[in-house]
Amino acid sequence: MLSATGCALVFGDDPEISDLSQAAADSPRFFEGHDTALLESNDIVPIAENPEPRLPVSFTGLDDVTVEIADTSRILALDGTGSLASIVFGLGFGPSVVGRDLTTGFDSAKDLPLVMNGHSLNAEAILELNPTLILTDYSVGPYDVQLQMRNSGIPIVFFEPAENLDEIPRLISDVATALGVPELGELYVDDFDRRLADTLARIEAVVPEREEDRVRMVFLYMRGRAGVYHMFGNNPDGSTGAAGVLIESLGGVDVAGEQNWVSGSLTAEGLMKLEPDLILMLTLGLESVGGVEGLMGIPGVAQTPAGERGRVVDMSDYEMFTWGPRTPEVLAALAEAIYRVDLDEATP
Repeated sequence: MLSATGCALVFGDDPEISDLSQAAADSPRFFEGHDTALLESNDIVPIAENPEPRLPVSFTGLDDVTVEIADTSRILALDGTGSLASIVFGLGFGPSVVGRDLTTGFDSAKDLPLVMNGHSLNAEAILELNPTLILTDYSVGPYDVQLQMRNSGIPIVFFEPAENLDEIPRLISDVATALGVPELGELYVDDFDRRLADTLARIEAVVPEREEDRVRMVFLYMRGRAGVYHMFGNNPDGSTGAAGVLIESLGGVDVAGEQNWVSGSLTAEGLMKLEPDLILMLTLGLESVGGVEGLMGIPGVAQTPAGERGRVVDMSDYEMFTWGPRTPEVLAALAEAIYRVDLDEATP
């Protein structure tokens, strides 16, 4: 159950929560209603067709185990955000991918066999696909299943995930190296860097210049049928969380991170004190609580500035937090929904 008490936020005597009365009349903080951020394409365009890997490759993963990779004909790329699969497909290895995780849902991959039960890896489903290589990280599990795959003789590589935009090129390079195409990885990193720089410049051009006009956002993760209601903030070590990285890249204010909220259970009191102008959500999460109308019935939501104006922006569960080659397009789609502009017309 969602609690209206027990807030874990720590506020000072005079929290610096920007007053809406200080915003300009045309500020995007005053926008009303619901928008869904949509990518121009639901698929990934590979940077190359029929890549020719130089194998074997010895790659040392995050677990300090050096893995010998000799066969990329049947690949599984499994993590909690779909990032690894997006990179594998982007490098042109899509035809070699034989299954998918729960978060991989772009068009080229969505019909592949699912190798998970809910959020857990299914050992039998994986073995049935006879993979020759598994690329993964610690965001999926259970770890015992991954070790079982290794003990069965399948090369399995653990990658360090990208925690922010700056780490995506490193992850692309790591995956390309493991697949035996390091030079192609360099080209893909160059392509990514160019697209990201262009996107961020265009976003900067539409973000309000005045601090008082910057949209104050919070990300809510919900699974209504399961009774899961979370508010994302900082990581436990105090670093900026994934939602904060996204919000700051969009020129907004991460109100949970600003007040040192650590990602955890949503409370009505905590949400109301943050006074967000806009609520970000995953599409399936929003649907699970009955859409915007159902969201307003959750304690605390309707009492926020965002709730008063029904200001919610959602995006596909398969896209929003996938740190990979589609991140520039994800940011562009979110910016267009938040600021209600055509980013192609924005002049950096």
